[in-house]
Amino acid sequence: MTRDRATLSNLVRSTPVRIALWLVLVFATVNLVTLGGAYLTLKAQAEAGIRADLEAEMAGLDISATPRALRTLVAVRARAADPRQRVYLFLGDDGAHAGNADARLIGSQVVLAAREGESLSEAGYMKEVRRLSSGVLVVAQSRERVADLSRTFAGLVVLSLLPTVILSFGLGTLIARRSARRVARIETTLDRIAGGDLSARYDPGRAGEDDLTRIGRGLNRMAARQEEATEALRQVSADIAHDLRTPLQRIAVLLDEMQARTEDDDPRAPLADRAREEADRAVRVFQSLLEIAQIEAGGPEADPAPLDLAELAAEIAELYEPAAEEAGVTLETEIATGPLPVTGNRALLGQALANLIENALRHGGGSAIRLTARRERGAPVLSVADRGPGIPEEERGLVTRRLYRLERSRTTPGNGLGLALVSAVAQAHGAALELGDNAPGLRAVLRFPETRRDDRPRD
Repeated sequence: MTRDRATLSNLVRSTPVRIALWLVLVFATVNLVTLGGAYLTLKAQAEAGIRADLEAEMAGLDISATPRALRTLVAVRARAADPRQRVYLFLGDDGAHAGNADARLIGSQVVLAAREGESLSEAGYMKEVRRLSSGVLVVAQSRERVADLSRTFAGLVVLSLLPTVILSFGLGTLIARRSARRVARIETTLDRIAGGDLSARYDPGRAGEDDLTRIGRGLNRMAARQEEATEALRQVSADIAHDLRTPLQRIAVLLDEMQARTEDDDPRAPLADRAREEADRAVRVFQSLLEIAQIEAGGPEADPAPLDLAELAAEIAELYEPAAEEAGVTLETEIATGPLPVTGNRALLGQALANLIENALRHGGGSAIRLTARRERGAPVLSVADRGPGIPEEERGLVTRRLYRLERSRTTPGNGLGLALVSAVAQAHGAALELGDNAPGLRAVLRFPETRRDDRPRD
């Protein structure tokens, strides 16, 4: 139901449907104005014709010389007329009446009433009333002609507006649904590109050349250029890391040899030790950069296999318990009793989880660390939480960049690549890395896609 409402809401907000609604409004307004003008004109003409007929009848009756002759003439015409169409009536001052209807005088107004056994027009009357010396002469004409005209125009409005509204809105909806599917494909392509899949492209299908096709092609050109630039940057980074790793390893070997030849009391010995530590750090940085580049290139993930996240989390927790105990930190675990099956690379996911635990050990301020592996809303979830200072909200989107470090962390060990590697592993497995507030502290969550029933770890 929610999805249907969202689809209907998107459809109503779509440009083609809005254009169709505006066109319907314009057409309806023009139609109403045109028909309304024609109706008012014809109504005025019909009423003028009735009024002219009444004046002519009144003039023909008013020529009678005596009240008796007038009553006789009115009575003759009344017998020949249908009171539902025309009323002739003479109300004498002496109380004598003649005509085909009754009437009451209320001030200057004449109120017609039907005689027994007869009926008057339901549409009402237009009346011509003339005060004579011997009484009141009334000639009334039914407004049925005007009522018929109103009904005719009401039918014209319905028959002209209803098909216009249905046709315009129906065509607009069909066009909108077709456009909505194409817009959805563009949005899907953008989401894939934003998620790191730079190979995503928009397929226009059999659509002709229009604005959406041009937008889609522009999107493909942008994605292609971004993919080329990113691939070139990755290749350069990998080449630099690969080319410099060997010289750095040689430097480390030479420093080992220099340390071996340096006596303990030699004043240069501490300097050689520091140089060796810095060389090891540089080697680790370049090794991490190479690993990230390989993960993003899809190398280690080329042959994924089903595995159990709960089992993997238990193994990593057992591996890091001695390190946590040595650091005076309690490593708490909350691991699901049943399997949490996913498909991926066991070594990479283990390394990502290890990086999160090491990050908590290094920056958690000596607080307890909680490792969780469970299912949330049908999806496997791994999380590592600590009670340390955490990461400011405005910097949580930056710490997954290569070599980015918080200002307060620059005095602690690390190279700013731990969370970058975790992010790369998450993207390679279609998972999402979420960094949130643990109130206090940091809660890092790896949220995997919902697994199918046939995704079971291999024996």
